[in-house]
Amino acid sequence: MKKVIFMILVFSLPLLAQEKDHEVKSEVKALTEFHDVIYQIWHTGWPEKNVKFLGSLTGDVEKGYVEIKNAELPGILRDKKSKWDEGVKKFGECVDDYKNAVAQNDSVGLLNAAEKLHSQYEMLVRVIRPVLKEVDAFHQILYMLYHYYLPNYDFQKIKVSATEMISKIDALNKAQLSAKMKSRQENFDKARMELEIAVKKLNDVVEQGDNKKQVENAVIYLHTKYEDLEKVFD
Repeated sequence: MKKVIFMILVFSLPLLAQEKDHEVKSEVKALTEFHDVIYQIWHTGWPEKNVKFLGSLTGDVEKGYVEIKNAELPGILRDKKSKWDEGVKKFGECVDDYKNAVAQNDSVGLLNAAEKLHSQYEMLVRVIRPVLKEVDAFHQILYMLYHYYLPNYDFQKIKVSATEMISKIDALNKAQLSAKMKSRQENFDKARMELEIAVKKLNDVVEQGDNKKQVENAVIYLHTKYEDLEKVFD
């Protein structure tokens, strides 16, 4: 009996690890896979004005849309669901325009639909893709802390997460915004400074000992400051 339990645990651990990786990875597989289709549309069919080629991709476009529509967001993107759903709806409208243009042999309409489809695909990517990899790295730690360790009040894991956040916030402080984001620099600097203060406050609290109320308040405050950072890029 013990051997059976051991074997179940051995085979279950990789599955649990995969589930956790999915939870904290800011990616929708169906959207990533659709890139192959949109690449052909935008870099071959559209610039060459090859409407016959664009028409041949209709089945791939429709199939990809269905997969994107049915895709489940990973846990770390749960706060993006409303924006994602709105984006998917608009993406579906672009797919309908694409299919209708093909059915009506409307060359100009198809080229316009292809352009709109590409644009809306990019919008969907922006919904789920973090502006900076350093923001994503920080969020991965915060996600587990806020949605798992705090609700179950696992003090030891909360303490480890608080320590891990020190290196993540250091990396975030060194991160550079792209040229097109420079107009948001002042707000970004202010938000990450306040986030750093929140990280230090949480570490101070956990170092003082296991005081549940103080720990909860510090984590909630930290989460709020992270949300303020994300709003800079909305």
